[in-house]
Amino acid sequence: MSQPNVATAAPTASLWEDFIDIIFSPASVFRRRQRGNWFIPLIVVTVAIALIVFATRGALQPAVDAEVERAADAMRKNPQVTEDMIEKARGYIAWSITFGPIIFMPVIIIVIGFMTWLVAKLVDARQELRAAMVVAAYSYVPRVLQWIVYAVEGLVLRPDQLNGLTKLSFGPARFVDPVTTNPVVLQILVRLDLFTIWVTVLLAIGVYVTGQVSKQRAAVAGVMFWIVGSIPQILGALRQMAQA
Repeated sequence: MSQPNVATAAPTASLWEDFIDIIFSPASVFRRRQRGNWFIPLIVVTVAIALIVFATRGALQPAVDAEVERAADAMRKNPQVTEDMIEKARGYIAWSITFGPIIFMPVIIIVIGFMTWLVAKLVDARQELRAAMVVAAYSYVPRVLQWIVYAVEGLVLRPDQLNGLTKLSFGPARFVDPVTTNPVVLQILVRLDLFTIWVTVLLAIGVYVTGQVSKQRAAVAGVMFWIVGSIPQILGALRQMAQA
């Protein structure tokens, strides 16, 4: 006598498998977690980056010091700024460069989630806001790997080679002088970093999976993500040029 067909539940993956699969099989993560809790990966990414930053901040200190000195030199061009004001600003600038990514990481991911949702609408994606937040949180996992790479570079490179954070970049910004390069050009080159492109591609895959759009529309969304993400850096560079 034949047995009746019994529906079996699809196997579920653990949370830690998500952080492995997002590297090797991101579509599967977005597919199974699009209605899940986006707050968990957000916290995991933030805590992981915080631990790496605290453990390796000494190795990256030359790059941070170079950025602080460059900011101080820019302030000196303003005759209304005194040395006392510059000295007070030094501590804040160093703190924001070192710990800013930790403090603001949850805010950044949430903002990217909203951006993903809005851009997805422009390509006619049927993506829910919850799904967009999930996509944003998991798409930032490569940033953890980025900070690990930064730490390794800080340990193996000589201090004189770390005359700015752009020297840690895995992109064309690494090969230009941060002092003499046009600030707008520099920021565009920074946006061509391998990890930034990786995050952008993951966001596009997330729109493709959770928004149920064609690959062509998802690719258009990816380009839009890259452009929108570049706007704050370019505006900051233009402001820097205006103050020079």
